[in-house]
Amino acid sequence: MDRRTFFVTGAVGTVGFSEATFGSDRPNQHDMQTGRADLFKQHVETQDYRSMFPRCKIECFLNAAGGIPQSNFAEQAAREHSDFWRLGPSGGRLELFRKRIASCRKRFAKLIGAVSEEIAFVQNTKSGEQIVIDSINSIRSGGNIVTNDLHFGGSLHNLIGLKKSGVDVRIVRAKNWQTDLKAMKKQIDRRTALVCITLVSNVNGHIEPIKELSAHAHKMGAKVYADIIQAAGIYPFNVRELGIDFASCSGYKWLFGTHGAGFFYVAKELQGKTLKDRVFPGYAKMLYEPWTQLSDQTEDFDYHPPQDATRYQPGHLSYYGFYILDAGLEFIEKIGVKKLNAHACSLVKRLVAKTNPKKAKLISPHVDQMPIATFLVDNTAGLKDQFEKEKIVVAGASNRIRISPAIYNNEDDIDRVVKVLNR
Repeated sequence: MDRRTFFVTGAVGTVGFSEATFGSDRPNQHDMQTGRADLFKQHVETQDYRSMFPRCKIECFLNAAGGIPQSNFAEQAAREHSDFWRLGPSGGRLELFRKRIASCRKRFAKLIGAVSEEIAFVQNTKSGEQIVIDSINSIRSGGNIVTNDLHFGGSLHNLIGLKKSGVDVRIVRAKNWQTDLKAMKKQIDRRTALVCITLVSNVNGHIEPIKELSAHAHKMGAKVYADIIQAAGIYPFNVRELGIDFASCSGYKWLFGTHGAGFFYVAKELQGKTLKDRVFPGYAKMLYEPWTQLSDQTEDFDYHPPQDATRYQPGHLSYYGFYILDAGLEFIEKIGVKKLNAHACSLVKRLVAKTNPKKAKLISPHVDQMPIATFLVDNTAGLKDQFEKEKIVVAGASNRIRISPAIYNNEDDIDRVVKVLNR
C-alpha cells in the first residue's frame, strides 16, 4: 500500500482563487503579516482548529497520511505569493518574500533537529532520495543498498529498477507488518553503501527502529537515508539523535503544505564529501571584455557555488509551495508536534477500541505513537462504496483500509467510520 496505489474515497480538493482574490490591490507587508497572525489568533488560540479546514464542512476527512486538505491559512499564504507576482516587489512584498522563504527553511530545520545550513529545497521526497543515490559513488562500484518492503513503494520501484540495471539492492521482507531488524542487520555488510528506509511507513504507520539500525549501519561503514514524509510534523524526532545522515519529505501531508515543495536534509559534515556535488547552482559572470570594464581580474568567470545544503538545489522551485509550507510550519509551531500527535493518536485509539476485529483486523503496531490505523478487510471495494456514500474520506488498497485523523478531526468523525467498518 503506497502513495500511488491507495484509492482515496471522496472528491479531490484543488487550490482555487475567486475573482475577488485578484480583483484589487492587496495590502502592504504589515497588513499581510497581520492577516496570518489574525487567523492564528482567531482559531489557534481558541483551539478552533476544525473551522480552519473548509473541507471538513463538506465531508469527514480521515486521510491525513494521504495529504492534508487545504486550510484557510494556506489559502492566505497562496494569496500573499500571488500578490508578490501580480503587484510586484513594492509595498514590502519583496521583503516579505525573502522573510517567508528564509523562515520556511529555518522552521523545518528546527522541527527535525537540524540547522538551516543542512536543509535544501526540493520538489518532493523522492528527489532527495535520488540525489543521495546519484551522489554516493560507491553504489556504482560494487557497493550495495539495503532497504525493506515497508519503504515507500515509489522508492522501492526505483530501487528495483536499479537492481535490474546491475546495482546490488537488497530488499528485506517485513515480519508481521514490522521491520525484521535482525534480517536487516544481516544484509548490511562492509560493502553496504547506503541503507534506505522510511521512518514512519505509509503502509501502516510502522515506526522504523532507526536508531539501532543506524548505529549498526555506521559501524559497517554505511550511510542512512530516511523518508520522513509520514513523520515530519506529527511524530516528534531528531535526525541527529536517530543517526540519520540524509532525509527528505514533501510538504503536503503532516506539514500542512501543498504538492511540489519539499525538504532535503544533509548532515553538515557530509556535504560535498560523502555526498558529492552533482550540480553547481549559481550564476556565472564574465570578467572579461566586452562583458565588463574591469581590467584587474585574474579569473575569466565569477564562480561562487553554495557551501551549505543549498548546493543540492536544482534551481528555482515552487516558491508558491514554500510560502504555504511556511504558514503550515508556523501552525505546527503554535500548537506543538506533541499536542498534534496526542490529539490524533487519541482518536486512533478510540477507533481501534470500537472496531470489531472480526470485521477489520488491525495491522498497525504503533497506534499509541503514530495516528495511522490500517486494517485488513474482506471487501475493500464494498467498503469504498459505503465510505463514499457516507462522505467519509479514507484510503485503501487491495485488502486494506487506512485511516489517519489529524487535528481537525473529532470523536464524531471516528464514530462515523466505526459504524461503516462494523456493518
